[in-house]
Amino acid sequence: KPTAKKTRITARTPTHHYSLTIRSSQPNSSQLSTNSIMKFILAALFAGSAAAFAPAQTGQASTALNAAADYESYPGVLAPVGFFDPFGLSDKADPALFKKYREAELTHGRVAMLATIGFLVGEKVEGSSFLFDAAITGPAISHIPQVPSEFWVALIASIGAAEQFRAEKGWVNPSETPVDSPGQLLAEYYPGDLGFDPLGLAPEDPEEFFEMQTKELQNGRLAMLAAAGFLAQEAVDGKGILEHFSS
Repeated sequence: KPTAKKTRITARTPTHHYSLTIRSSQPNSSQLSTNSIMKFILAALFAGSAAAFAPAQTGQASTALNAAADYESYPGVLAPVGFFDPFGLSDKADPALFKKYREAELTHGRVAMLATIGFLVGEKVEGSSFLFDAAITGPAISHIPQVPSEFWVALIASIGAAEQFRAEKGWVNPSETPVDSPGQLLAEYYPGDLGFDPLGLAPEDPEEFFEMQTKELQNGRLAMLAAAGFLAQEAVDGKGILEHFSS
């Protein structure tokens, strides 16, 4: 009578631990055991490889929660609303991505503040002889197509120079970034801090500087809403913003 033998095989992968016990009692069990062992090892390797490429959901969720808590201390967070993110854009944002969000918000806010002033000033001086020989008329949204081509060249060159300066100041050189992760900010760069302060308005006290950052964000947010409102209103009825105030 053949004696039953037990063989215990253990396999490990970076993420899993597998164990198999083989009981053999037949004369040809050696062949069967060998086949079983090979299948077991292959299955363990494939399972471990698949697990290595699976996303670490728990780690990502933990990182998102920790980052969300940190964002509460950022400039622009005011009571009673607190950190306002109704669409949950920051839920899956790590600190690097959130920096890009803040950079985009500040840049659009600054452009919107200039645009809002441009709406009002452009319509106020409309028809003045010193500006394009008084050839520009109508609401502000119709001014750009009326300007001569020389103005377009100057405008595009100015925007290009400003964007080139901003890119060199805060962004990683495209040749040094991974193909699947373009547009990375420098680790030491703080969103919006271009070092451009010709009037010396930036306070040296950290609390006062934090307050000024919040004011800039709040004014930029308001300006984005205002500029969008100006565009929509003039597109609807074809009247200038100042004309609405005087009518």
